[in-house]
Amino acid sequence: MWKAVSPFKKILGAGVCGGAAFSSTAVFLKESNTEFISNHATKFVKAEDGIQLSRKIVSPNDKLGLNLRLYQYQTCPYCSKVRAVLDYYSFSYEVVEVNPVTRSQLKFLKDYKKVPVMTSAKCETLVDSSQIISVLVSFLLLPTRKLNEVIQFYPEHEGYNQKLHKNEKIFPNRNYIMNEEKRLTNSEIQSVREEREWRDWVDDHFIHMISPNVYRTWEESLETFRYFDKVGDWKHNFPAWERYLAVYMGAAAMFAISKKLKKRHNIVDERKAILDACNDFLKAKGRDRQFLGGKEPNLADLSLYGAITSFAGTRTFAELRQQCAIGEWYDAVHKAVQEHRGAALIKAKSQIELN
Repeated sequence: MWKAVSPFKKILGAGVCGGAAFSSTAVFLKESNTEFISNHATKFVKAEDGIQLSRKIVSPNDKLGLNLRLYQYQTCPYCSKVRAVLDYYSFSYEVVEVNPVTRSQLKFLKDYKKVPVMTSAKCETLVDSSQIISVLVSFLLLPTRKLNEVIQFYPEHEGYNQKLHKNEKIFPNRNYIMNEEKRLTNSEIQSVREEREWRDWVDDHFIHMISPNVYRTWEESLETFRYFDKVGDWKHNFPAWERYLAVYMGAAAMFAISKKLKKRHNIVDERKAILDACNDFLKAKGRDRQFLGGKEPNLADLSLYGAITSFAGTRTFAELRQQCAIGEWYDAVHKAVQEHRGAALIKAKSQIELN
């Protein structure tokens, strides 16, 4: 017999989404991937193995045969980071929307129920958003390496999370991009270090600012989950009772959890904290660079952009647009992702793989 307490606990578990909120969820429908991706996207189809896909993105540039599949919550900031990178470099991939109540889509994993999770025909299952990003980009940059070889550069360890008081998987090299052949100049070394430091900052600081803001009040929390219902296409992905359970119990759970997260991360004023974070990034970027990466976004730009897409439709982001220049930068990255400006790398790697 179903008991309410069981899915409620699972919502709470989904709520922390690997240490941050259950997806910081509100994104306008115009931000959804059906419009966001210029590659061919098919929605609500069955994969060859019978898994229900939310959508399948087919890139004409990707001839690698990786068969990437992303298990996600549509507006989880960590999942949004991964999608931003996949789209920027023009990967083909499938998307499976994970039910936040049952998480049954992750039953093939024995001891891991967080998102994002990525599977491939060419390697073992990948977890941790930054590790997924680094593995894929390093694979593109290393001309002679196969995907299963690149993974060996990112060993998994188990460490104790003092904030959560439990053991968890850690990847010490997760924000390192591997380079075997090219000797870097001092300027390039500095750029690599800067990119890595700001990727760390997105994971360890910025994402923790999201939940206390988008779930700040009961009204904002419910508004956020109603957007999540629309953006995640819950109507097509989940039964009606699970949708309403997730919306109302999720909103209540995250309203409460956001207060605990605010205290855990020593946040006094939510809006000031996230505004200060945006201004810190803009100051580091400077006025002379369109992106932190210079003329084109680097992985720090894409990671922060991805995290922001998870709440781009909320009043939080509307206020940030009014109070600082983050909106101008965000729009520029959005355009670069839509145009798949990193596609040259996947074209080159595809050519190598075909020869």
